[in-house]
Amino acid sequence: MKKAKYIIAALLCCMLMVSSISADCFAQTDAAFSQEKAIAKVKSIYDTSAYDEFNINYVEEREGRWWDLSWTKSEEPFGHLNISIDADSGVIRDIYKWDDSNHGPSLIPKVSEADARKTAESFAKKLQPEEFKQCRYQEPREDYIYPIEGVRFKDSYRFNFMRFYNDIPVEDNGFDITINAQTGDIQYYRFNWTKDKLPSSDKIISLKEAEKAFKDKAGLKLEYRRYFNYQTKEAKIKLVYSVADGHSVLIDATNGELLNEMYYDLYNDYSGDGSDREAMKSTPQEQLSPHEQKEVEATKNCITKEAAISAVKKYFDIPQGFKQSYANLYEDYDNTNQRAWNISWNKQDKDNYGSISARVNATTSEVLSFNIYDEDMGRSNFKQNYDRKKAQKKAEQFLEKIQPERINEVKLEEFNAKIDNPEKIREHSFCFTRYINDIPCHSNGFDITIDAESGKVLNYRMRWNDGEFPKADGILQKEEAEKAFLEKLGLELSYVKIYEPKGQTYEYCLVYKLKPAQSYTFDSFDLKPLDHSGKPIEEKPQTAFSDIKGHWAENDIQLLVDLGVIQSQDENFYPNENISQGYFIKLLMIATNRQPVLDEVALKYGMTQDTDIDKYIEAAIKNGIVKEGEVNPQKPLTKEMAAAFMVRSLGFEKIASLSDIFNVKAKDASAISAKYKGHAAISIGLGLIKGDGTNFNPKANVSRAQAASLLVRMLKADVR
Repeated sequence: MKKAKYIIAALLCCMLMVSSISADCFAQTDAAFSQEKAIAKVKSIYDTSAYDEFNINYVEEREGRWWDLSWTKSEEPFGHLNISIDADSGVIRDIYKWDDSNHGPSLIPKVSEADARKTAESFAKKLQPEEFKQCRYQEPREDYIYPIEGVRFKDSYRFNFMRFYNDIPVEDNGFDITINAQTGDIQYYRFNWTKDKLPSSDKIISLKEAEKAFKDKAGLKLEYRRYFNYQTKEAKIKLVYSVADGHSVLIDATNGELLNEMYYDLYNDYSGDGSDREAMKSTPQEQLSPHEQKEVEATKNCITKEAAISAVKKYFDIPQGFKQSYANLYEDYDNTNQRAWNISWNKQDKDNYGSISARVNATTSEVLSFNIYDEDMGRSNFKQNYDRKKAQKKAEQFLEKIQPERINEVKLEEFNAKIDNPEKIREHSFCFTRYINDIPCHSNGFDITIDAESGKVLNYRMRWNDGEFPKADGILQKEEAEKAFLEKLGLELSYVKIYEPKGQTYEYCLVYKLKPAQSYTFDSFDLKPLDHSGKPIEEKPQTAFSDIKGHWAENDIQLLVDLGVIQSQDENFYPNENISQGYFIKLLMIATNRQPVLDEVALKYGMTQDTDIDKYIEAAIKNGIVKEGEVNPQKPLTKEMAAAFMVRSLGFEKIASLSDIFNVKAKDASAISAKYKGHAAISIGLGLIKGDGTNFNPKANVSRAQAASLLVRMLKADVR
């Protein structure tokens, strides 16, 4: 880990060296805010005496010029403090503070989120009071959540205060602050405030006009989307509505035209070997298992390496000087019932690197992909002989040659990028998308890249999957879907930074853009948002219960809710009701990151039903927290059982099992079950369970509120 940190630090130093110049060279710089003033400003905020190394650099970019000051602790406990200060105004731009002494097991935060926010606000007000007045705190916009695979207690809080101009947000302007949840210290601070003049909002189109522009020029697209489960190796095809790259749909607020947020570097696009390489591993064995036998039988029907090479050479030239260097036969990760050959060639010239990779279907002999990279292609005396129109014809001719039966099932995607100096483009890329029932399937089709000088194919890739494509009967019509989409999500005004082609310059534009969402892909039948695996993204669970206000355990219950340990759609928690043994074990397993792997029905994104309790109990048994036959999921939890489960969870079962060595200081100690005597003693000693001052009450039922407090005490216990 320390070696990794050192490597990262070294890389960061290299980056700084590339973009900055040692301050010694700028001792006579005309910067209004000198390096001496910059150092003094930092020292007025931080005590730097504990650091034994210091470095200062001077940086100039389009955004301005600044001093980059860095303090480092070279001995344990390691630490780093990096601060950037504007060389003209003296404004602190960035702060990054890291201290190794605070690193350890994740604990319940010692600092509340509310207190951390107060610290962040106070710090921002102190440094930039006038600018902070123009900012608003941005609540994390998470209307939906993904499956929770494990609870990770917060070690920091992040707060964003965004600049507003004319009551309109200015993206990437304002304050971004991170607070350490254990110490309350500022870990990261970033202040960004453009000096550029922002466009007026006086003459802009209305929201209704922007929505019409969205429907006409972007809108929801109906398409087939293939979702592949790499664990079960099963694929499912869904009919969905989606917004292509929803984060980049920007509508000019002055005229309703679509803006292109991205810039395309098409002038020197030689990416090299783009093949997917998966090593085929085999272990010889004298007797084969059924699975091994099945694999052997599957490979028997595959073509030879030589036949695969012949298939490649049938459609592609292998230039002189390239030697075949690598080949493997493997199961296609995206089509598990298929095998493919992966073959590579390398250029035998130490002064000019070159490589070729190709994949061939080992059953049908179809070429699945081809990619060539040759340093000679990047020579400076380039001449474009094929413009995009001529290159497109070349691509279509090649596709007709290599896939004559499928060419009529695809359509060429439109290319709308605005390009400066198109005559300098070295290669043209084309995407042919497969259509089924006149509906696009963007995960299927052909990608072809043509060299603009020679007209040769530089890159070819086929993606074609078999499967059941659902019919469009019963789906929401496009107009109905877009209406619901805009009502539920919608557009918002914002100032955004738009880069010119090549990314050298930018300007702030006033646009209508889609409101942030975790997904811009929706089920075409009910418009529910879908995650990356094609499953509906459920609504966020209840984050506050109406029946815990003023309850003695309110803070503990709410803390477990905030941490994701307690999750429920119910508006009530029922704090005074008895907690069942099964539910307590579930909470204990979640709190200690020992959740079981649940099936698809149970994976309701953290909101599992009582029927799933058995899986948590099984996981608890495997982890040594519960013993076989010890638990009745529906029965109330007793104090002595709670003590046993928590003590085992902390890793003290061996000691607790030596019950004869313990003396429980309680009048009713004899009422404690012999098998739980050691657990009761340890839980009392650690302060996990408290009696009534006289008795332990081992057989007393534990309420849901008491259970929450027990778990919080356990998580706060320092047993390291």
